[in-house]
Amino acid sequence: MNTYSKHMYLLFLFFIIGTGHMFAQEIQPKQEINIDDLGNVSDEFQELFFEALKQRAITNYDKAIEALNKCVAIDSEPDYLYLELGKNYLELKLFQKAEENFKKVIAVRPEDKFVLEYLFTVYFQEHKYKESIEVVEKLVTFDSMFKEQLANLYIIEERYDDGLTVLDELDEEFGRDSYRDSIRRRITSKLTNPNNQIGKLEQKIKDEPKVEQNYLNLIYLYSQDNKKQKAFETAKLLLEKKPKSELVHLALYKFYLDQGKVEKAITSMKIALKGEAVDPDSKYKVINDFLSFLDINPQYESQLEDVLSGFSSQDNTAKIFTELGNYFYKKNKKEQALNFYERGIKETATDFELLKRILFLQVDLERYSKALEGSNLALELFPAQPIFYLVNGVSLLNLGKVDQALEILNTGIDYVIDDKIMEADFYKQISSGYQKKGDTTKALEYQQKVHELQKKS
Repeated sequence: MNTYSKHMYLLFLFFIIGTGHMFAQEIQPKQEINIDDLGNVSDEFQELFFEALKQRAITNYDKAIEALNKCVAIDSEPDYLYLELGKNYLELKLFQKAEENFKKVIAVRPEDKFVLEYLFTVYFQEHKYKESIEVVEKLVTFDSMFKEQLANLYIIEERYDDGLTVLDELDEEFGRDSYRDSIRRRITSKLTNPNNQIGKLEQKIKDEPKVEQNYLNLIYLYSQDNKKQKAFETAKLLLEKKPKSELVHLALYKFYLDQGKVEKAITSMKIALKGEAVDPDSKYKVINDFLSFLDINPQYESQLEDVLSGFSSQDNTAKIFTELGNYFYKKNKKEQALNFYERGIKETATDFELLKRILFLQVDLERYSKALEGSNLALELFPAQPIFYLVNGVSLLNLGKVDQALEILNTGIDYVIDDKIMEADFYKQISSGYQKKGDTTKALEYQQKVHELQKKS
């Protein structure tokens, strides 16, 4: 992997996939230095140092550096001068100078977590991944969650076995985690010969037959290595050793589906969906896998409700309900589709296409009060989208609020650009509004506009 590719891949890992986890250990602000911390220094040194702190606080980093360098000229001994210089150079993205100064502090305070974190930040920005690893390996002694960062760095340096080892240590200490699972998948996908890791896990299971995570990791490795029967046998062995395991059913239901043992698969799915140890992302995958199975085997659709009976609404993620809505929408089962869409809309209210689909379903099912409420929200979010004015107007017309409907329809039509079909729909509804008011002349006038547009389209 060349240097550029390494850097881009690490940026992807750090900032796209794992931002919330990767920098969970943010650099903790240290209490500012006071006069007593400075030691026996001159008045001029004190004035210059606190001037530097003041300038840094108002983001005048160059002036802060100037004041600190004057301090160094007076007394080059205090290590806190180089810490402050490093922080200011870091703000200016002068990473080499920041590194030089942080290393001077580390030479005096080799175990200072605060400075190590700064040095890691600099090394990462300089693409010095080996040095980054050395620093993070020290940081894990302060907080084992730094091992997540370490695992990602090991990926960049292609130290895959080391990456899996630290993930195993984290899983043993904290239990399974979906983010670490994603790192594990990335590492495993890069193993050219997984036998080494497989052998290690097999030995761990022999040594500690009650440790659930070792079985789960081995199941995953076997599956990736296309040894499905061994993976299935390992899952059954885990169930035998730990009959109350919830996580094993995340593997078992797939094997049962592949074998056509639908009832057993459904039982495993229900356990997984109900399981407190199973994270929402995994539950989403369970449901999604079953929906994919139903696309090929629609005769089992009646079982879907049974599968969902184990699903707790507290595990609600919008994408689960949206996926279920999509499934029924494709089947033209509007009631069921709308039911699931509405259950997830609070978290996806800004999704334009989904919001539009929900409003159309509400109108189709003559739920005009809900469509009115939803289109009002949609107009707040998307005030220049004519489709939401149209839905709002249709809803008002059907709720008997004709004057309000005509007002909103006449406003919305101004947003229609080069869309004769939508323009005709607006005129049709306006004509209907005037018809309800008993103004047949206006109604005919707008109906004529509809006919003219239909001829052109």
